[in-house]
Amino acid sequence: MHCTFKTFHVGAGDCITLLLQNDNKEIHILVDCGKFTTEVKDYICQKFCKRIDYLIVTHFDNDHINGIIAMLDAMPDLTIYHILYNCYQRTSEHLEQWDDKMIENVKRLYGRLPVVVDMLENKINAESSGTLADLILTNESWKNAWRREYITSETEPIELGENMGRLRFLSPNQEALNKLDKEYRKLFWQKLYKKKEADYKKEETIYEALMRIMLENEKVVEKHSVSATDLDEDAFLKYADESLNPLTDSNEASIAFVWEHDSHKILFCGDASPKVVSDKVKDVYADLPKPIVFDAIKVSHHGSAHSTSKEQLSVVDSEHYFVTGGAKVRPSFQALSRIVTAQLPQGVTNREIRFNRNNEVLKTLNNTETLKEKFHFTVVANCNEYELSC
Repeated sequence: MHCTFKTFHVGAGDCITLLLQNDNKEIHILVDCGKFTTEVKDYICQKFCKRIDYLIVTHFDNDHINGIIAMLDAMPDLTIYHILYNCYQRTSEHLEQWDDKMIENVKRLYGRLPVVVDMLENKINAESSGTLADLILTNESWKNAWRREYITSETEPIELGENMGRLRFLSPNQEALNKLDKEYRKLFWQKLYKKKEADYKKEETIYEALMRIMLENEKVVEKHSVSATDLDEDAFLKYADESLNPLTDSNEASIAFVWEHDSHKILFCGDASPKVVSDKVKDVYADLPKPIVFDAIKVSHHGSAHSTSKEQLSVVDSEHYFVTGGAKVRPSFQALSRIVTAQLPQGVTNREIRFNRNNEVLKTLNNTETLKEKFHFTVVANCNEYELSC
């Protein structure tokens, strides 16, 4: 069995594929897509042959979802067998219509925002949709592929079949989903002037639209990087010791999971909480010595300062860390210093930080030869594939 893990440069966001091959059988997994680039399209068409077995949307932040929206809009003939996406998973079979007052309130607040107003007036279609939810719901095949139960840390592992391993879910926990639900009900009242007491037709689209509008107003402040001349060992270790701030509700609700086959494991952190991930790893791999050495780890939230913790790194480790996307201060010195200053586990002599979008933090770190030598790490640009055979 052969496994190819690949990340794509899609700007600030994530896009990851997992190609599993066993004899003449293949399983194609796509995890997020922040931007539908030519490279991504070519891979989906040529390597995946326009077939995705598992489309995993970790959460609804724009830098994880916009490319999926563009892909489905551009490729209505794309075959998708399973969609894992925690949107509004309704609990009722009885669905009410939106009344005129609710539609009027949406118009007043958002003007002619197509994703909301046109949907309510039944004018929206797959070609003009602005939400992933509506694109899925307007395609009967994709609608049937969408798993309606929430994916949580308590979801049973998915056996992929054909001796190609399984998907084991670590995040989110139910508390994170409950927080999002509470926020949605508050927005429902604030924006539609109606208490959320029923389920409505096509409410998945309204949920996604309102939550993404909420995210546009959220600002996460992170410290700017120090200059190269300030980065000595003491400063580097201080970064590792900085406390973590709470994550946004949407990041707390991010799906994180492990692909595993026999002794091989790849950790996909999405934008998930390091505590939730590490707690679940300790639970499901209770019999294994810690830290568990994964074949590869996709670093949470593009290496932001508050999404990788020392506690987490005492539970999981790897020779190969992938930092996807990012921006001015992502990846951060805080996350990178915690990774590379952690004690090397048995059998690991060097850690490799692979990235697909450069910033001043990475440039500075790559120029500090004394730190790389002392803490045994390398920084590698655009080495975006990792392969293993089982």
